[in-house]
Amino acid sequence: MGIIQLSEVTVRRGRSTVLEKWSLSVDSGEVVCLFGENGCGKSTVIETAAGLVPMENGKSTISGQLIRDSDGRRGRTEFGLCLQDDCVMGDEIVGERLLDVAGHEFNVESLLKKWGLEHRIHDRIAMLSGGQRRKIAVLSGLIPALISDTPVAVLLDEPDSGLDEKSIDLLCNTLRDLADGGHAVLFSSHNEKLLDFSDKKILFPFETVNNDPQKGEFSKITTTGTRKSLVGHRLNIRTLSGVANNGVVGLIVLGAMLALLDPNDMSSRMETAFILAPALAAGMAGNPVHRLTLENRAFAWWKTRSAIPLNALIHSLIVCGLLTFLASMITTGLDLQLVIAGALLGAVTETIVGFMSYSTLSLARPNAVMIRLLTPILVLPWALVVDTLSS
Repeated sequence: MGIIQLSEVTVRRGRSTVLEKWSLSVDSGEVVCLFGENGCGKSTVIETAAGLVPMENGKSTISGQLIRDSDGRRGRTEFGLCLQDDCVMGDEIVGERLLDVAGHEFNVESLLKKWGLEHRIHDRIAMLSGGQRRKIAVLSGLIPALISDTPVAVLLDEPDSGLDEKSIDLLCNTLRDLADGGHAVLFSSHNEKLLDFSDKKILFPFETVNNDPQKGEFSKITTTGTRKSLVGHRLNIRTLSGVANNGVVGLIVLGAMLALLDPNDMSSRMETAFILAPALAAGMAGNPVHRLTLENRAFAWWKTRSAIPLNALIHSLIVCGLLTFLASMITTGLDLQLVIAGALLGAVTETIVGFMSYSTLSLARPNAVMIRLLTPILVLPWALVVDTLSS
Protein backbone atom coordinates (compact mmCIF):
# COMPACT_ATOMS: atom_id res chain seq x y z
CA MET A 1 0.00 0.00 0.00
CA GLY A 2 1.27 3.48 -0.90
CA ILE A 3 1.96 6.28 1.57
CA ILE A 4 -0.80 8.31 -0.14
CA GLN A 5 -3.76 6.17 -1.15
CA LEU A 6 -7.08 7.04 -2.77
CA SER A 7 -9.31 4.00 -3.23
CA GLU A 8 -12.33 3.94 -5.56
CA VAL A 9 -13.12 7.58 -4.77
CA THR A 10 -16.26 9.27 -6.11
CA VAL A 11 -16.58 13.02 -5.52
CA ARG A 12 -19.26 15.42 -6.69
CA ARG A 13 -19.03 19.21 -6.87
CA GLY A 14 -22.58 20.48 -7.06
CA ARG A 15 -24.26 18.46 -9.80
CA SER A 16 -21.00 17.51 -11.53
CA THR A 17 -19.12 14.29 -10.87
CA VAL A 18 -15.44 15.25 -10.70
CA LEU A 19 -14.02 11.86 -9.67
CA GLU A 20 -15.78 8.55 -10.26
CA LYS A 21 -14.33 5.43 -8.60
CA TRP A 22 -10.89 6.94 -9.07
CA SER A 23 -7.84 5.38 -7.43
CA LEU A 24 -4.28 6.59 -6.89
CA SER A 25 -1.27 5.36 -4.98
CA VAL A 26 1.94 7.28 -4.24
CA ASP A 27 4.70 5.15 -2.75
CA SER A 28 7.57 6.05 -0.46
CA GLY A 29 10.28 7.90 -2.38
CA GLU A 30 7.93 8.79 -5.24
CA VAL A 31 7.01 12.23 -6.63
CA VAL A 32 3.77 12.24 -8.64
CA CYS A 33 2.49 15.24 -10.59
CA LEU A 34 -1.10 15.89 -11.66
CA PHE A 35 -1.45 18.14 -14.68
CA GLY A 36 -4.24 19.10 -17.01
CA GLU A 37 -6.58 21.94 -17.85
CA ASN A 38 -8.00 24.22 -15.19
CA GLY A 39 -11.15 22.76 -13.66
CA CYS A 40 -10.37 19.16 -14.58
CA GLY A 41 -10.18 18.03 -10.93
CA LYS A 42 -6.53 18.31 -9.87
CA SER A 43 -7.33 20.40 -6.79
CA THR A 44 -10.18 18.04 -5.91
CA VAL A 45 -7.71 15.13 -5.80
CA ILE A 46 -5.36 17.03 -3.47
CA GLU A 47 -8.18 18.14 -1.16
CA THR A 48 -9.77 14.68 -1.18
CA ALA A 49 -6.45 13.10 -0.19
CA ALA A 50 -6.22 15.64 2.65
CA GLY A 51 -9.73 14.80 3.86
CA LEU A 52 -11.21 18.22 3.08
CA VAL A 53 -13.81 17.04 0.55
CA PRO A 54 -16.78 14.73 1.30
CA MET A 55 -16.94 11.69 -0.97
CA GLU A 56 -19.82 9.51 -2.10
CA ASN A 57 -17.66 6.41 -2.38
CA GLY A 58 -14.20 5.23 -1.43
CA LYS A 59 -11.66 6.40 1.11
CA SER A 60 -8.42 8.31 1.56
CA THR A 61 -5.53 6.99 3.65
CA ILE A 62 -2.11 8.42 4.45
CA SER A 63 0.64 6.24 5.92
CA GLY A 64 -1.98 3.53 6.52
CA GLN A 65 -4.16 5.87 8.60
CA LEU A 66 -7.70 6.55 7.45
CA ILE A 67 -8.11 10.25 6.66
CA ARG A 68 -11.71 10.21 5.42
CA ASP A 69 -14.17 7.80 3.86
CA SER A 70 -17.62 7.90 2.28
CA ASP A 71 -19.26 6.95 5.61
CA GLY A 72 -17.99 10.16 7.20
CA ARG A 73 -15.36 8.52 9.39
CA ARG A 74 -12.28 10.66 9.83
CA GLY A 75 -8.80 10.30 11.18
CA ARG A 76 -5.60 12.33 11.32
CA THR A 77 -1.91 11.78 10.87
CA GLU A 78 1.06 14.00 10.19
CA PHE A 79 1.44 15.17 6.58
CA GLY A 80 2.38 18.31 4.68
CA LEU A 81 -0.24 20.37 2.88
CA CYS A 82 -0.23 23.42 0.64
CA LEU A 83 -3.47 24.44 -1.07
CA GLN A 84 -4.09 26.94 -3.87
CA ASP A 85 -5.19 29.41 -1.19
CA ASP A 86 -2.18 30.24 0.94
CA CYS A 87 -4.09 29.25 4.12
CA VAL A 88 -2.08 31.69 6.23
CA MET A 89 -3.42 34.44 8.49
CA GLY A 90 -2.14 37.98 8.16
CA ASP A 91 -1.61 38.32 11.92
CA GLU A 92 0.71 35.30 12.15
CA ILE A 93 4.43 35.99 12.52
CA VAL A 94 6.60 34.39 9.82
CA GLY A 95 8.99 32.57 12.15
CA GLU A 96 6.23 31.54 14.56
CA ARG A 97 4.11 30.16 11.72
CA LEU A 98 6.82 27.76 10.56
CA LEU A 99 7.62 26.64 14.11
CA ASP A 100 3.92 26.03 14.77
CA VAL A 101 3.70 23.93 11.59
CA ALA A 102 6.66 21.85 12.71
CA GLY A 103 5.43 21.45 16.27
CA HIS A 104 9.13 21.47 17.21
CA GLU A 105 11.88 24.00 17.73
CA PHE A 106 14.46 24.20 14.92
CA ASN A 107 16.73 26.71 13.18
CA VAL A 108 13.96 28.47 11.27
CA GLU A 109 16.22 31.38 10.29
CA SER A 110 18.49 29.03 8.32
CA LEU A 111 15.52 27.64 6.39
CA LEU A 112 14.17 31.12 5.66
CA LYS A 113 17.61 32.24 4.47
CA LYS A 114 17.62 29.44 1.93
CA TRP A 115 14.36 30.87 0.52
CA GLY A 116 15.46 34.51 0.75
CA LEU A 117 13.15 35.37 3.64
CA GLU A 118 15.49 35.55 6.64
CA HIS A 119 14.94 39.33 6.94
CA ARG A 120 11.19 38.69 7.34
CA ILE A 121 11.40 36.27 10.26
CA HIS A 122 9.77 38.66 12.76
CA ASP A 123 7.28 40.27 10.35
CA ARG A 124 3.53 39.72 10.26
CA ILE A 125 2.48 37.74 7.21
CA ALA A 126 0.17 40.60 6.22
CA MET A 127 3.31 42.67 5.52
CA LEU A 128 4.64 40.19 2.92
CA SER A 129 4.22 40.39 -0.82
CA GLY A 130 2.09 37.80 -2.63
CA GLY A 131 5.15 35.82 -3.70
CA GLN A 132 6.60 35.83 -0.19
CA ARG A 133 3.30 34.66 1.29
CA ARG A 134 3.29 31.83 -1.23
CA LYS A 135 6.76 30.79 -0.10
CA ILE A 136 5.50 30.57 3.49
CA ALA A 137 2.53 28.48 2.33
CA VAL A 138 4.83 26.12 0.39
CA LEU A 139 7.23 25.82 3.32
CA SER A 140 4.26 25.00 5.55
CA GLY A 141 3.59 22.04 3.27
CA LEU A 142 7.22 20.92 3.12
CA ILE A 143 8.28 21.26 6.76
CA PRO A 144 6.57 18.09 8.16
CA ALA A 145 8.71 16.04 5.76
CA LEU A 146 11.86 18.17 6.10
CA ILE A 147 12.04 17.51 9.86
CA SER A 148 11.21 13.79 9.65
CA ASP A 149 13.49 10.82 8.97
CA THR A 150 10.45 8.52 8.51
CA PRO A 151 8.29 8.68 5.35
CA VAL A 152 5.77 11.57 5.39
CA ALA A 153 3.16 12.44 2.76
CA VAL A 154 3.33 15.88 1.13
CA LEU A 155 0.34 17.30 -0.78
CA LEU A 156 0.92 20.47 -2.83
CA ASP A 157 -1.69 22.17 -5.01
CA GLU A 158 0.05 24.29 -7.67
CA PRO A 159 2.92 25.21 -5.31
CA ASP A 160 4.74 27.13 -8.07
CA SER A 161 1.93 29.67 -8.41
CA GLY A 162 3.36 33.12 -7.63
CA LEU A 163 6.96 31.89 -7.22
CA ASP A 164 9.93 33.34 -9.12
CA GLU A 165 12.21 31.14 -11.24
CA LYS A 166 14.87 30.85 -8.52
CA SER A 167 12.27 29.66 -6.01
CA ILE A 168 10.85 27.17 -8.53
CA ASP A 169 14.34 25.73 -9.04
CA LEU A 170 14.72 25.43 -5.27
CA LEU A 171 11.32 23.75 -5.03
CA CYS A 172 12.27 21.24 -7.76
CA ASN A 173 15.45 20.28 -5.94
CA THR A 174 13.63 20.08 -2.61
CA LEU A 175 11.08 17.63 -4.04
CA ARG A 176 13.86 15.37 -5.29
CA ASP A 177 15.58 15.60 -1.89
CA LEU A 178 12.34 14.56 -0.19
CA ALA A 179 12.04 11.58 -2.53
CA ASP A 180 15.59 10.57 -1.58
CA GLY A 181 14.49 10.67 2.06
CA GLY A 182 11.65 8.22 1.34
CA HIS A 183 8.84 10.79 1.52
CA ALA A 184 5.84 10.61 -0.83
CA VAL A 185 4.90 13.76 -2.77
CA LEU A 186 1.71 14.41 -4.72
CA PHE A 187 1.38 17.80 -6.39
CA SER A 188 -0.43 19.54 -9.21
CA SER A 189 1.22 21.98 -11.60
CA HIS A 190 1.36 23.39 -15.11
CA ASN A 191 5.07 24.19 -14.85
CA GLU A 192 7.18 22.13 -17.29
CA LYS A 193 10.22 22.27 -15.05
CA LEU A 194 8.34 20.76 -12.11
CA LEU A 195 6.80 18.14 -14.39
CA ASP A 196 10.27 16.98 -15.42
CA PHE A 197 11.32 16.59 -11.78
CA SER A 198 8.50 14.15 -11.00
CA ASP A 199 8.76 10.35 -11.18
CA LYS A 200 5.30 10.06 -12.69
CA LYS A 201 3.03 12.49 -14.54
CA ILE A 202 -0.71 11.93 -14.63
CA LEU A 203 -2.45 13.76 -17.47
CA PHE A 204 -5.56 14.12 -15.43
CA PRO A 205 -7.37 11.87 -15.07
CA PHE A 206 -6.45 9.24 -17.66
CA GLU A 207 -2.92 9.04 -19.04
CA THR A 208 0.14 8.21 -16.94
CA VAL A 209 3.69 9.03 -18.09
CA ASN A 210 6.79 7.81 -16.23
CA ASN A 211 9.91 9.98 -15.91
CA ASP A 212 13.52 9.29 -15.00
CA PRO A 213 14.41 12.41 -12.99
CA GLN A 214 17.70 13.19 -11.32
CA LYS A 215 18.37 11.93 -7.82
CA GLY A 216 18.24 14.18 -4.77
CA GLU A 217 20.06 14.12 -1.45
CA PHE A 218 17.92 14.38 1.68
CA SER A 219 19.26 16.12 4.76
CA LYS A 220 16.86 16.15 7.71
CA ILE A 221 16.43 19.44 9.56
CA THR A 222 17.44 18.91 13.17
CA THR A 223 14.80 19.70 15.79
CA THR A 224 15.66 20.60 19.38
CA GLY A 225 12.42 20.13 21.29
CA THR A 226 8.64 20.05 21.20
CA ARG A 227 6.79 23.34 20.73
CA LYS A 228 3.55 23.99 22.62
CA SER A 229 0.55 24.70 20.42
CA LEU A 230 -0.56 28.17 21.56
CA VAL A 231 -1.47 29.61 18.17
CA GLY A 232 -4.93 30.80 19.19
CA HIS A 233 -3.68 32.47 22.37
CA ARG A 234 -0.89 34.34 20.58
CA LEU A 235 -3.26 35.51 17.85
CA ASN A 236 -5.80 36.71 20.40
CA ILE A 237 -3.17 38.65 22.33
CA ARG A 238 -1.75 40.16 19.14
CA THR A 239 -5.10 41.22 17.69
CA LEU A 240 -7.14 41.70 20.91
CA SER A 241 -10.00 40.15 18.93
CA GLY A 242 -11.55 38.68 22.07
CA VAL A 243 -11.82 42.15 23.64
CA ALA A 244 -12.81 43.89 20.42
CA ASN A 245 -15.56 41.38 19.61
CA ASN A 246 -16.79 39.48 22.64
CA GLY A 247 -15.88 42.08 25.25
CA VAL A 248 -17.53 44.94 23.39
CA VAL A 249 -20.72 42.89 22.85
CA GLY A 250 -20.89 42.16 26.58
CA LEU A 251 -20.42 45.84 27.46
CA ILE A 252 -23.14 46.89 25.01
CA VAL A 253 -25.59 44.46 26.62
CA LEU A 254 -24.62 45.67 30.10
CA GLY A 255 -25.09 49.30 29.06
CA ALA A 256 -28.46 48.57 27.45
CA MET A 257 -29.70 46.83 30.59
CA LEU A 258 -28.54 49.71 32.79
CA ALA A 259 -30.52 52.08 30.59
CA LEU A 260 -33.69 49.99 30.99
CA LEU A 261 -33.44 48.58 34.52
CA ASP A 262 -32.77 49.97 37.97
CA PRO A 263 -30.18 47.75 39.72
CA ASN A 264 -31.56 48.85 43.10
CA ASP A 265 -35.10 47.71 42.30
CA MET A 266 -34.76 44.11 41.12
CA SER A 267 -35.71 40.74 42.56
CA SER A 268 -33.03 38.20 43.42
CA ARG A 269 -33.69 36.24 40.21
CA MET A 270 -33.58 39.42 38.12
CA GLU A 271 -30.29 40.45 39.72
CA THR A 272 -28.71 37.09 38.88
CA ALA A 273 -29.98 37.29 35.29
CA PHE A 274 -28.66 40.87 35.05
CA ILE A 275 -25.20 39.87 36.28
CA LEU A 276 -24.85 36.84 34.00
CA ALA A 277 -26.35 38.37 30.82
CA PRO A 278 -23.17 40.19 29.61
CA ALA A 279 -21.14 36.95 29.80
CA LEU A 280 -23.85 35.12 27.86
CA ALA A 281 -23.84 37.84 25.17
CA ALA A 282 -20.04 37.73 24.94
CA GLY A 283 -20.16 33.94 24.51
CA MET A 284 -22.87 34.18 21.85
CA ALA A 285 -20.51 36.38 19.81
CA GLY A 286 -18.53 33.18 19.12
CA ASN A 287 -14.88 32.17 18.95
CA PRO A 288 -12.90 35.35 18.07
CA VAL A 289 -9.94 33.38 16.69
CA HIS A 290 -12.29 31.47 14.37
CA ARG A 291 -12.95 34.69 12.45
CA LEU A 292 -9.23 35.09 11.82
CA THR A 293 -9.00 31.60 10.33
CA LEU A 294 -11.50 32.51 7.62
CA GLU A 295 -8.72 34.52 5.96
CA ASN A 296 -7.24 32.70 2.95
CA ARG A 297 -9.02 29.47 4.01
CA ALA A 298 -6.64 29.07 6.94
CA PHE A 299 -9.35 27.06 8.72
CA ALA A 300 -9.05 24.33 6.04
CA TRP A 301 -5.31 23.93 6.65
CA TRP A 302 -5.70 23.79 10.43
CA LYS A 303 -8.66 21.41 10.12
CA THR A 304 -6.33 18.74 8.73
CA ARG A 305 -4.19 19.01 11.87
CA SER A 306 -6.82 19.09 14.61
CA ALA A 307 -10.53 18.50 15.09
CA ILE A 308 -10.55 21.32 17.65
CA PRO A 309 -10.70 24.83 16.11
CA LEU A 310 -8.01 27.32 17.10
CA ASN A 311 -9.19 29.08 20.23
CA ALA A 312 -8.15 31.24 23.15
CA LEU A 313 -10.25 29.67 25.89
CA ILE A 314 -8.25 31.12 28.80
CA HIS A 315 -8.75 34.62 27.41
CA SER A 316 -12.48 33.93 27.06
CA LEU A 317 -12.68 32.93 30.73
CA ILE A 318 -10.95 36.18 31.69
CA VAL A 319 -13.13 38.42 29.50
CA CYS A 320 -16.39 36.80 30.61
CA GLY A 321 -15.24 36.79 34.23
CA LEU A 322 -14.43 40.51 34.09
CA LEU A 323 -17.81 41.31 32.52
CA THR A 324 -19.57 39.36 35.28
CA PHE A 325 -17.42 41.06 37.93
CA LEU A 326 -18.38 44.50 36.56
CA ALA A 327 -22.08 43.64 36.46
CA SER A 328 -21.86 42.21 39.97
CA MET A 329 -20.21 45.34 41.39
CA ILE A 330 -22.92 47.52 39.83
CA THR A 331 -25.70 45.52 41.51
CA THR A 332 -25.05 43.45 44.64
CA GLY A 333 -21.32 43.92 45.09
CA LEU A 334 -18.66 41.26 44.55
CA ASP A 335 -20.13 37.76 44.38
CA LEU A 336 -17.33 35.30 43.65
CA GLN A 337 -19.73 32.45 42.92
CA LEU A 338 -21.48 34.49 40.23
CA VAL A 339 -18.17 35.67 38.74
CA ILE A 340 -16.98 32.06 38.37
CA ALA A 341 -20.37 31.02 36.96
CA GLY A 342 -20.32 33.89 34.46
CA ALA A 343 -16.77 33.07 33.31
CA LEU A 344 -17.64 29.41 32.77
CA LEU A 345 -21.01 30.16 31.16
CA GLY A 346 -19.50 32.62 28.68
CA ALA A 347 -16.54 30.40 27.78
CA VAL A 348 -18.70 27.29 27.29
CA THR A 349 -21.22 29.25 25.21
CA GLU A 350 -18.42 30.69 23.07
CA THR A 351 -16.97 27.21 22.52
CA ILE A 352 -20.33 25.76 21.44
CA VAL A 353 -21.03 28.68 19.08
CA GLY A 354 -17.51 28.34 17.68
CA PHE A 355 -17.98 24.63 16.97
CA MET A 356 -21.32 25.35 15.31
CA SER A 357 -19.75 27.99 13.06
CA TYR A 358 -16.79 25.72 12.33
CA SER A 359 -19.06 22.84 11.33
CA THR A 360 -21.01 24.95 8.83
CA LEU A 361 -18.00 25.99 6.72
CA SER A 362 -18.25 22.99 4.40
CA LEU A 363 -22.06 22.99 4.20
CA ALA A 364 -24.31 24.49 1.56
CA ARG A 365 -25.64 27.91 2.58
CA PRO A 366 -29.23 26.78 3.40
CA ASN A 367 -27.96 24.03 5.72
CA ALA A 368 -25.45 26.38 7.33
CA VAL A 369 -28.18 28.93 8.02
CA MET A 370 -30.38 26.28 9.63
CA ILE A 371 -27.61 25.27 12.03
CA ARG A 372 -26.91 28.90 12.94
CA LEU A 373 -30.61 29.40 13.69
CA LEU A 374 -30.16 26.93 16.56
CA THR A 375 -27.88 29.40 18.40
CA PRO A 376 -30.71 31.02 20.47
CA ILE A 377 -31.24 27.63 22.16
CA LEU A 378 -28.11 28.46 24.19
CA VAL A 379 -30.24 30.91 26.19
CA LEU A 380 -31.74 27.88 27.98
CA PRO A 381 -28.54 26.92 29.90
CA TRP A 382 -28.25 30.57 30.99
CA ALA A 383 -31.84 30.47 32.28
CA LEU A 384 -31.14 27.23 34.17
CA VAL A 385 -28.01 28.70 35.77
CA VAL A 386 -29.99 31.81 36.76
CA ASP A 387 -32.71 29.66 38.39
CA THR A 388 -30.14 27.53 40.21
CA LEU A 389 -28.11 30.42 41.62
CA SER A 390 -31.11 32.57 42.59
CA SER A 391 -33.07 29.85 44.37
